[in-house]
Amino acid sequence: MKSITRLFLPSVLLLIISLLTVFEGNTYALGANEDITSSSTVKSGTEKIRDRSTYMFDQKNKQVTIRTNRISFATGMQKINEYNFTDPSLLPSYYEFDSTNGFNHQDGVVVDTPKGIKAYTVAVQSTLKGKNGVNIIYEFDYSNLTLRKIKEIPTQKSVQLDAVQLGLYSVESDKEGVQYYSLENNKQVLSGGKLITSKDVTDTTFSLSPAPASQTFGVYCPKYQYTSCYNIEFGGVKGKAVKVTKNNVIEDARQASSKSFMAGGTKIKWNQSSFQMNTPYQWNVTATRNGKAVSLFNGKAYELDTFVSPGGKYLVINVDPSYHFKRTQASTIYVYDLKTMVQVQKYKSSYNTNVTGIQWLSDDLYIMEYYFSNPGAYPPSFYYIPEGKHFKIEYSQYQDWANYLDSFTYDDLFFLTLPVAVTSGEGVLHYEGQPTFYMNGLYYVPLKEFMNAFHVQLEEKDKTYLFKRLDRTSKLAVSQSKRLIVKGKVFLPLGQWNKELGLKVAQVGMHSMSYEILISDELRKTEAAMKEETPEFQAILKRLKKSEDGSGGFIATETSFTQKNSDRASFRGVKAVLNHNRSLSFSFSPFDSYGENLQIYITSRDSSKVLMELPVKVTGKEYTTAALPERVFEEGILTFAFPEPDNEVVEHSHLGFTLKLPEFSKNRL
Repeated sequence: MKSITRLFLPSVLLLIISLLTVFEGNTYALGANEDITSSSTVKSGTEKIRDRSTYMFDQKNKQVTIRTNRISFATGMQKINEYNFTDPSLLPSYYEFDSTNGFNHQDGVVVDTPKGIKAYTVAVQSTLKGKNGVNIIYEFDYSNLTLRKIKEIPTQKSVQLDAVQLGLYSVESDKEGVQYYSLENNKQVLSGGKLITSKDVTDTTFSLSPAPASQTFGVYCPKYQYTSCYNIEFGGVKGKAVKVTKNNVIEDARQASSKSFMAGGTKIKWNQSSFQMNTPYQWNVTATRNGKAVSLFNGKAYELDTFVSPGGKYLVINVDPSYHFKRTQASTIYVYDLKTMVQVQKYKSSYNTNVTGIQWLSDDLYIMEYYFSNPGAYPPSFYYIPEGKHFKIEYSQYQDWANYLDSFTYDDLFFLTLPVAVTSGEGVLHYEGQPTFYMNGLYYVPLKEFMNAFHVQLEEKDKTYLFKRLDRTSKLAVSQSKRLIVKGKVFLPLGQWNKELGLKVAQVGMHSMSYEILISDELRKTEAAMKEETPEFQAILKRLKKSEDGSGGFIATETSFTQKNSDRASFRGVKAVLNHNRSLSFSFSPFDSYGENLQIYITSRDSSKVLMELPVKVTGKEYTTAALPERVFEEGILTFAFPEPDNEVVEHSHLGFTLKLPEFSKNRL
């Protein structure tokens, strides 16, 4: 799947997410994770998944914790996992940081590498009395849930993950300049020169031939003459040769200047008149394709900038009438189809302010960056070129989202921050394209999916929406509906119309990367509610006693029950986690007593047969076993039992757990 090197995502909302107890892991192994989604499950198959990771440095407990946050754009549902690492070789030498916030948290950069999804970060430790500052590069591997300390580098050198999408990190010093090293083996692979990435091309600073196939690329030129350039494969491996053209502004003797470059098979050239004090320049921008020349802009302005979409589909011209630092006049934006050289859009920038740049999300979608002194009062917008529509983003949701990874392209998507999950009972609304989104204080639902899920009939008559759901009806004037239509698909904000159908918004949850709306359905017992889905495997818990038939197995003494997670459960004061590496982690209540020895019995699924006995010496309230042999698992499922605490009233009673090994798929939540 295509991933974007520089994108925008919501900044983390000021929300305290209540996390459940986690366990301490053994060396290089995960500790625990907690699922904070609802009990609903998602459909099988491919989903649209967004990944984010956070590194947390805990001095009190001497551990590094990785929190992974996964969002499904197919449902809006969120899952948070946490993994603790306590091996001394992985820990910081001390817990004073420059780069982390007050909680010693910082995001990792999530990358889809040839060896799976990984999250990298650079933790910058402060220089303290008697302790030198150091940059610590960490790698968390999603596939096997392990942590690796890649390198410690003195803070006299600047360490950046600016090329992490290429499997590289850079080290810069006054003496040596910029050097690039492989994240895999710490070997230096590039020295000096220029590394060209997507933004260099979309800002029309450079042109490349052949054009890159995706936005995740790097082209390296050993010298600043931009000769002998070549593609960089992951890890700094030298790839195919690339012709690089630096689109210099060429000035003549009269201080007039010109610039030309190739964009999507079309040659763009602009000329700028010579400088005169307090006078706008005269600009002339032309496009030539297949011998045909077309004038794109001819007029006066103080500045003119060009941007080309990642796939070479569109050219954007930003014409700025503002003078120097007086940024109080709106820019004029021209959008041209590079294949036809026809203008497809022209508009004024918002807020009577200057445009400072464009961040492309796809060939059809971009966000403009404005010059303003109070950004919270002037939110940016998604600009969807095919229909010339703008969609405002709350500024609190807006940031440079280079740290995030999407496992999907943005075809048919136009609003990419904070997808909204719509749930009712055990059901979850599934989206064919754009999920429900929050804009201007309203929650916009895709009307087709919403009606299908709740069995609503709709008729549009006399410019009025007529809704019917069993014996409930509702009317809404189209002119007052605040509806949005994008590519023929209707998005309608929730409001009075759905309440009259017995579908009220009972609760809104604000997570760090999404919203969740709980719909209270007054007609649920009429079978007109959202269809419930069959849940995936869930942990099975039961109370057992030794069988008296001499088999050595167990029989249940109480009815078994389930908990929502598959790989962890809590029962009678004991918490158990089945780790990815086939080990078991336990956490015991401080009020329980097991003595020093604990006998764990690995059994068949029905607990009637003991497959393995595992004696454990408990020295505290937490314990992690060694990896268990594959033979005791049945299709990844493990069933085990052990005695209840010594202080329990019921003698000889055992606790029974059935858990499933955790699985990771980048396309499934």
